[in-house]
This record gives sequence, structure tokens and C-alpha cells, in this order.
Amino acid sequence: MLIESDVYRYVTIALVIFALVSHRADVRWLSRDWLALLCYAWAVYAAGRFAFGVFVLGERGASEWLYIFPIFFPLMGVALYNTRRHVFSAATLLVVCGFFGLILTLDFPTLLSGQRAAPFYHHNPIHAGIGSCMLFLSAVFWLLHAAETGRLRGRMRWFFLSIGIATAVLSLIGALGSHSKGAWLALAATVAFMGILSLLRYAGKWRLHLLGVLLLAAAAAAMFAAPFVEKVAGPTMEAATKLTSDTIATEGPLTAMQKAIVDPATPSSMRERLELWSNAIELIQAAPWVGWGNEWLHKWYGTTYADVGYTLIHNGYLEIMVRHGLLGMLFLFVFAVAAARRTNDVHRRGIISSSLAAYIYSLSFFFFCTIATNSNNRLALGESFFILVAAAVFSFTLARRKAEQEPI
Repeated sequence: MLIESDVYRYVTIALVIFALVSHRADVRWLSRDWLALLCYAWAVYAAGRFAFGVFVLGERGASEWLYIFPIFFPLMGVALYNTRRHVFSAATLLVVCGFFGLILTLDFPTLLSGQRAAPFYHHNPIHAGIGSCMLFLSAVFWLLHAAETGRLRGRMRWFFLSIGIATAVLSLIGALGSHSKGAWLALAATVAFMGILSLLRYAGKWRLHLLGVLLLAAAAAAMFAAPFVEKVAGPTMEAATKLTSDTIATEGPLTAMQKAIVDPATPSSMRERLELWSNAIELIQAAPWVGWGNEWLHKWYGTTYADVGYTLIHNGYLEIMVRHGLLGMLFLFVFAVAAARRTNDVHRRGIISSSLAAYIYSLSFFFFCTIATNSNNRLALGESFFILVAAAVFSFTLARRKAEQEPI
């Protein structure tokens, strides 16, 4: 969230070794779980297909090996479960570091002038915007978890309240300064999702806490951000509205995209995305079931807008389908549904708190919204998100088993 770096990969390897060496019994049990077996099977398939592309077809693709990562998910779940007593401390460290990172990197004069002023240490302001939104959600639910677990009753309550609220507010300012329209849209949808979640799934004080935070955040953000959003996103919103109406009125999305691409009123950034998406749809239509594997990059240069200058498609779902087709989307869908069901199950049993369950749901909802307009699943943000959230799901699986084994 704060620094765009590949360090998480080495941390993952270290934690996998920790699980294999120190908690082999948990690894053996969890590796028999059907969802873990699905992850292993997918990793073997992705590795085999990658090797075939490299050694037989002579095509390396671009970042194809990332699709082997599910092999780590169950092992990271074992590591997370067995270090769970440190999770709140780690979350506290994240919020505190996020607060100081925002203080050090936010350029308020530039931001107030209406210019882009992205915070933190990322390679791209859009990545900084997504990181800021993820930190906002983390700070909000960290504070709600502190309230739910009684940490706001002691001497530390003012520390939790001040650092949590300050980090959340500064994170929103950082997201605003990043000028990431996709992140803004995803966060707005997530706030609405959180409101619906609190009304339908939770009761009592927890519902009041979450709804109160949401109302305050939404009101403050609307008052402060409206002029900036209108200035930055206005032309794109108009072009997106026209694209939607054209999609309904014409033969389909591809025709509407091509019409928007040649329209001089379409903003240049949106035109580039539409060219990328049009190319991706062409490739998907040619190989819809299992995608192109490593060959996709070679095929890309034969698409209509191959001269767009990018091969990062800026849509996570299209990234998956170009490489692995509907099969890849099916794997993602099955894992997401199973993850939601397991999270709901352990919450219903009282194994995890309401704030933790809502955080998993909300952060995941936000991330899956962001990949509709960016290839975040191919960034450090997305790769580490998938590893951590998948680890949480498998740690919940272990926690349920341990709870069932406890004598009554």
C-alpha cells in the first residue's frame, strides 16, 4: 500500500519455508482440503503451460509465471494462522507508517491548486491512488476492530482514535491527489457496498459504528472532493456515458469502443484504454476457452490497435482471459465464492470478529472493482493482495478445524 516493491515475494518465500519446517502437521491437513488441491492443480497447469510456451513455442509472454502463485496460498494460510497473535500489531504498524508516509509525501499546495499530487512511494500515481484507498479501508476497519475488541476502553483509546481518524482522512486526500478516476469510482462503490453490508449482515452497535463512519466519510469527501472530481473526471464521465449509450444502441461493446476511439471528444487516456480493451477482446474472441498462454504477446501485434504503445491491458479480467480464457475466470470465480462462504462461516461461528469479516469483504470488493479499469493483479499491490487474502481464507479454514477439535 505504501511502497511499490517486490519485497513481498521474498517474505512469501520465507513464510512458506516457516510453514513447511515448523508446522508440517497443519500443512499436511490443509493440503487435503479441496480448495487447496484446486490451487495446487491450477499452479501445476499454469506452470506446465508456461514451460510449454517457453521451451516448445519459444514464447515467454509477459509475467506469465505470476499465475503459478496459487501454489503458495495454502502454505501462507498455515503461516498466517500460526502467527495470528501478531496480526493486530502488524496492522497497527501499517496504519502508523501510513500516517507518517502521508505526512511526508503529501504536497498540499500542489493538491489545492488542482494539480496531481500523488503520495507514498509508487512507480505510478494511479498505483498510489489505489494504495491510498486500501489504506483508508485498513485504517477504518482497524479502528472498528479496536472498538469491537475493547481496545478503545483503556489508556490507548486516544492513540487509536487520533491515528486511525487522521490516517483515514489523509488517505482520502492522498487518493484525491492521485487523480486516479478508477480508484475514486471503486472507492465510491465500496462505500455503498459497506453500507449495504452493515444493514443486511450486522446488528446493534457494530452497525451503528460502521454506518456512522461511512456517513461522516461520505459527507466530508463529497464536500471537499466535488470540485476536484468534476474538473479531473468530467470529460471521462461524459465519454463513458456516451460509450454506454452507444453500446446499447449499436451492435455491441466492440463496435461502440471503435466508435469512441475515433471520436475526437474522447479523452486521450480513455482512448488508449479502449484501444487496449479492443485488442484484448479480439484475442479473446479468437481463443475464448483457454486463452493464448504465452503466445498472447505475439498475437497482440496483429490486433487492430497494436501501435497503442502498451501491452499492459489495464483490465485485470481481460488480462486473465487473454492468457487463460474462461477457464482462468472460472478458477477465480470458484475461489472467490469459496472464500466468501468460508469467511461468512467462521464469522457466523464467532471465530473471527465482525470487523475482520467486513474488512475482508470490503477490501476484496474494492480490489475487484479496481481491476475493471487497471491491471492491478499484475502489480505488487495486486499480487500481495491475492496472497494475503487467500492466506486469510486458508487460515480461517484451519481456525474452524481447531475450534471443532476443542472439547466442549
